[in-house]
Order: sequence, then C-alpha cells, then structure tokens
Amino acid sequence: MQLTILRNQNRGATVLRPISSNITYITHESKILKDNPLGDPHIRRFPVYLPPGYEESPDKRYPVIFGLAGFTGGGIMFLNRRFLTPGIDTDLDDLIDGGMPGVIYVFPDCITSLGGSQYVNSGAVGRYQDYIVQELVPLIDSRYRTSGLRGCIGGSSGGIGSFTLAALYPDVFQAFADHSGDSAFDRCYLNDVPKVVQAMAKWDHDVAKFVRAIPDIQPRDEDFNVVLNMVAMSACYAPNPDAPMGFELPFDVRTGKLFPEIWAKFLPHDPVNMVERYADNLRRLRYRFVDCGTKDQFHLYLGSRQLHDRLEAHNIDHVYEEYDSDHFLLRRQQELKTIPAMVAALQEE
Repeated sequence: MQLTILRNQNRGATVLRPISSNITYITHESKILKDNPLGDPHIRRFPVYLPPGYEESPDKRYPVIFGLAGFTGGGIMFLNRRFLTPGIDTDLDDLIDGGMPGVIYVFPDCITSLGGSQYVNSGAVGRYQDYIVQELVPLIDSRYRTSGLRGCIGGSSGGIGSFTLAALYPDVFQAFADHSGDSAFDRCYLNDVPKVVQAMAKWDHDVAKFVRAIPDIQPRDEDFNVVLNMVAMSACYAPNPDAPMGFELPFDVRTGKLFPEIWAKFLPHDPVNMVERYADNLRRLRYRFVDCGTKDQFHLYLGSRQLHDRLEAHNIDHVYEEYDSDHFLLRRQQELKTIPAMVAALQEE
C-alpha cells in the first residue's frame, strides 16, 4: 500500500516531516553538578544540532545558540514531534534551506527533581548557571567549529534563563530572546500564594511531605503544578542551608503571610530589577528580544511589559512584541521568528 503524503497548503510543506539527520548527542560528566544538593544526575546527555554541510566545510565556523527549556522540560523536548508539528531540528533544516546562515544549536539538560533549575546557581538545587557558562560553553567550543559568538533562546523559565545569562555574561552570550519569561515576581509568583495555601492542605501544609511525595503524586493536576512551581522557585531563589529542606518559601503555607526577609532573596533575580544593575552589559549585546501573550495564564505579560518599559527607560535597544495568545500557543512560532534574527545578529563582522 502506497503512503500518500498530504500537503499543508498554508505552509507549503509536507504533513509528515522527516527527522533531521543533523542531530548528534553529547554525554557529558559534569564536575560542577557532581554531588549537587538534590542528588540529581551529574552525567547528562543532550542533543546538538549541526548545520547541513558542516562536515563538508572544514574551514567554516558557526555561531551557537543555546535553546533553554521551560520549567519541567529538558533540552531533548525541543526534538519532540507531533502530528503537524515537527521538532525544531527539522525547522532548523528548513530555515537554513531557505537561506538562513548555518548555526550550531545546543539543547542543554538542566532539569532537576524539583522540575527545573531556573538556570541559576543555588545552594539548594545546584550550580546550573556555572554548569552552562563554565562547562558547556567550553565543551561545545572544543568539539565543534564555533565562531565565538553565542545567543540564548527560551520560553518561560527558559526565557528568564536566556535574559539572565546574557545580562550577566555579555562576553559569553551576545544575544537573548526571552519568550514569556518569568519577570515582575510580585505578579507571577505572589499571585499564586492563595492557590498554594489551598492546595497544600492535601499535604497537611507540610512542604517536606510534599517534596517526599513528588514521585508518587497522582494525578499531577493543577494543585500539584502550582505547589511544585512555588517549591522549585523557592529552592532556586531562596536557599538556606540552615533550613530543614535547604530552602524556604517566602510565605507561611498555612496563612499566606509573607516573610519579607525571604522574599527579598527572590528580587535580585527578577529581570525587571536586573536591568538597572546590568544596563551596561545589556547595551553591549547584539540582539535583545522580549515578548508575551496577552492571555498568559501566569500573568507574565505584566512582567514582560514592565521589562520592556525598564529597558526603554535605560535606552537599551530591543524588540518587544505582544500577541493574542496564552502562555504556550504561539511560543514555537515566535522562536522560529527569532532564530533567524538572532543568527543574523551573530554573524562575524
């Protein structure tokens, strides 16, 4: 029986898309993640995309983009393919075939047993920022023909990770695209306090009990997700080696009372607050992009707007866009738009 390949008239592409042959995998033993506080694996395997013709052009060097996954995601998720939706590897093939210059695309694995690392260094989670900057960047440079120019693209937690890495390390990352990234923490996190207090009744308002139960909790419903997110954010932003769990939530999980001294630990990580401190670094970048959907379930459009306003106030050139969508629907399309723009900005002069 012959398989008929249908055509998508809107995209002009086949419904059944081929898996790219340009993906390779790296297995890396991290010294930085070894003995991390959560006991998560320090040996990580992750995909790397090499552009078509890489092997046939031994003298050519390429910019690098790190694709940072959102909360509860790892790098390999970018290769997921579903009906009518290819992985980013196939999209990269199409973009390059359509005229975009070649790029090396790295999909690091920074997931943790609490769902994610926020790409920061935390005494309660691990040094994932150092893992990327001090280990993965030199590793990629040593294995592949890189140009020395790099950018980060990510959505949600990957969005804030992209912004933060570029703001802190402009000599390492010269571009960022922050899609629906966490910002304005008082809106995207504190708004969830009443939900967390209600949900925590399932675990007797005991954070340690919740954490111990994570692998076995079923169903993993909205209550689970809202508590997991708050617990993970607290572990990333408010570590405390003297606390029973190694970190503290910024509010009482029974009454919702805010603990200002713990909440204050979150605030230096908020991109809205980072702009003034790292304005000079941000001005040095070649490409800066921020966007969000106006129907974002986590109200992140408020933070994106504040971040945009703060960048404008400091005369930091950037692209800002809003779109009529929720947190998830158009992020992929937005990433496919920013990839060519970032690759163009990262070309050697």
